[in-house]
Order: sequence, then C-alpha cells, then structure tokens
Amino acid sequence: VWCAPFLNLPVNLPSAVNKVWRFSYNQQTKNIKISCNGVLLVDTTLSDEVCTIKADWRTYWERDVTKINFHSFDTASERFCMGELTGCDGLPASWNKINTDTRFPVAKGTVLTVTCDTDYLLSGSNEVTCGQYNYTSYSYE
Repeated sequence: VWCAPFLNLPVNLPSAVNKVWRFSYNQQTKNIKISCNGVLLVDTTLSDEVCTIKADWRTYWERDVTKINFHSFDTASERFCMGELTGCDGLPASWNKINTDTRFPVAKGTVLTVTCDTDYLLSGSNEVTCGQYNYTSYSYE
C-alpha cells in the first residue's frame, strides 16, 4: 500500500501453483480488497491511521489509475487486464472476448456473471461489480 510499511499478508496464500490475483479499490470509500484465487486476503479502508508513512497519501489514492507497473524483480506475473464498469451500461469495449447475459443498464453495485467466447479461458473471477475496478483477463486455449 502506497501509504504504509510493507506487511505480511494476514492469511496464507492458496497452495495452487497458478495464482490469479484480484485487486479492487473504491475511490469514494477508500476501501481496498485483494484476493488470490478467490480467497480474500486484504479488506481495509485507507485512513490517516492506516497510512502512517505518507502524510499526503490522499494525493496518490484520490486520482484515477492510469497505469500499472510490475517491478523488475517480479518473475511470476504473466498478464494484466483492467476494466471499470462505471457507467453500468455495458461491458468495457476492451473486454471483446468477455460476455454476460445481463441486460443493461444496471444499478451501481450490481454483480454480473461473465463468460468467455468459445476457445478462450477466463482468468480470475467470473463475477464483476458495476461501479468498481474489476480485473479479469482471458487467454486463447
């Protein structure tokens, strides 16, 4: 977290070799959730009490996400896909192989179930929440 010292995760990681991480951040409530293979690892709300090493933490966390960086020492990550369902009137255009049976528009906070086109494999959760950043990706089988 860009405001507090690095900490060990509060629970053990799933034992599966392949790990799919999901990060969500609600800019209004400042809530961060991190899960791995569907196991919730972090669920915290940023505040002055949590963000103890950066007094100006809001400067970073109140702006829009424009890029994601993987450190050079990260040898495990293969791909990343980001989407935001802010308008709740359809899936992002970049999700061109991901589908849903949901009829749009929907209310913010609605959980949608998504699937992939034939011959593609969904990585991550098959549920996305309208109005939050939702990270999912797909690959050709």
